[in-house]
Amino acid sequence: MNTIILTIIFVIIVINIIRAAQKSSGQKSMSRTNRRMWSETAFQLNLNMLPPNDNSPFPSMHGMIDGLYIEVWGDFDTAGRALIFCRVEYALSLPFQLCIVKGPMEYECVGSKFNINGISEENVSIFASDRNELNKFLSQKNLNTLKNCIGIYHAVKITDTFLVLAATDINDAISFSSFLERAASAAKNLSGGHTVNKAAGTMKPITPVSDSVEFQLPQNQPGETIQRTFATVVPMEEPPEEIITPPGQTNIQKPAEAPEPVKAPEPVKAPEPVKAPEPMEVPEPMEVPETEMDLTEQGISAALFSASFPGEKEKALFQTFIGKTVQWSGVLKSAYPYSSDFVFGKGPGTKATFEIAEIASGYGMKNKIKATVSLGAEALEQLKGKTGTTFQFTGTLLKFEPFSKEILLEKGSLHLSD
Repeated sequence: MNTIILTIIFVIIVINIIRAAQKSSGQKSMSRTNRRMWSETAFQLNLNMLPPNDNSPFPSMHGMIDGLYIEVWGDFDTAGRALIFCRVEYALSLPFQLCIVKGPMEYECVGSKFNINGISEENVSIFASDRNELNKFLSQKNLNTLKNCIGIYHAVKITDTFLVLAATDINDAISFSSFLERAASAAKNLSGGHTVNKAAGTMKPITPVSDSVEFQLPQNQPGETIQRTFATVVPMEEPPEEIITPPGQTNIQKPAEAPEPVKAPEPVKAPEPVKAPEPMEVPEPMEVPETEMDLTEQGISAALFSASFPGEKEKALFQTFIGKTVQWSGVLKSAYPYSSDFVFGKGPGTKATFEIAEIASGYGMKNKIKATVSLGAEALEQLKGKTGTTFQFTGTLLKFEPFSKEILLEKGSLHLSD
């Protein structure tokens, strides 16, 4: 009897060891596949790739797909699953403000809230600044594109200037490339099919790397279903409670009570007035010099984007910056003409995007901060074919986009070196 029991225990131990070895082998295989698919995808689509660093196990990519500028990065959701994010910038902005959000992405109340048949769900928010323009935008083609994005992907943000999609379960270069191409196609459809001409030789092919460096991605448990929604990673910060300080008042010391007068014999002599104590000298308030705002690109970027999900506090802070003129420098990422833009108004003009800073977020990951500047139409010739070049520019602070890590400046001009 004891022999049978020992045999059963031994068999159970062996089975567990085999399962653990298979799981470890599967995880290592998955790590290699995920590590390799970034470089393979970058090579196939001719994208620039940045390797992972100490703060993030994910590489990142940027470049052009189908005439549109894209950025790609990775992150984990609250369940520990790997998400791949793809942001695509439209070549031309829509003629009205739009914000459609699904999942843990911050939305902007750019106007009224709307319901769209086939799209509106409990976890989908839709805002637009103009009902008539929204109706024109909702052609059958655009409606189908919106339904596909909302129905397929875990997180979605569609605005009048860019589109962001987040997908999971991408473990090979074929799926990865297909995802990025679909994101670019969706953005192209929604923005009227406009594209940006890519200057020849600006994008360098990426040589595939070996699998010598591995990083571990969490694995879906067998039978696990993919939820349509997931919790917000960081709850939106409540705005700080406003403390109204009453205007300063000088505290006047209450004079000491005079002693009761001593009864004097008749005739009564007028008592000498009791001397009130000399008032204490109240020192004049020191003039505290107003804290000088750090209007450098690094200073403003750190103030606005150090939080993983900038919220009401950062929005209130930016209100103090609006209208101020700054002179910054940054690496040119894209430049294209516009005839009319909802943010910058009527053209003609040039919309140029520069990378101005790199800020560590609350999760230790580093985010690239960009500045999009409205320049004169003549600036396009000066910027044409110079992606990756550092420029100095001046502009007036106008708006900032928390999710896309972007600051918008109007009335811009370039400072070209001799």
